[in-house]
Amino acid sequence: MGSEYLTGLKNAKFNEVEGRLQGAPMIYKGIERLCEDPTPLKKKVEDYGSFVLAFLSLEKAASSCHHPDDVAKEKALCTEQINLACSRLATACTDLGVVIEKLKGVA
Repeated sequence: MGSEYLTGLKNAKFNEVEGRLQGAPMIYKGIERLCEDPTPLKKKVEDYGSFVLAFLSLEKAASSCHHPDDVAKEKALCTEQINLACSRLATACTDLGVVIEKLKGVA
C-alpha cells in the first residue's frame, strides 16, 4: 500500500505532486489500521514532497529572471528611444525659439 503510493508519487509530474500529497494522510491511516507504523513512509513522502516543492519554487523564481543579454538589449532600446526623444525636444525648442523671435519682430 505505502510503497505503491510512494512509487505513484515519484512517477507523477512535478506539478501534480502537491495535489497528490493531500491524499497522504488517508494512506497513513490505512497503514495504521493494518497495525503497521506509517512513520517511515511518512518521512519519505514528506522528504520527496519538500524536494519537489522546493524545485518548483526555484523554477518559478528562475522563470521571472531575465537573461543579462536580454536586459542589455532592453537597456539599449530604451537609451535609443530617450536619445530620439531628446533630439525631437531639441528640434522643437529650436523651432519655438524661431517662432518667438518672429513674434517679437511683429510686435
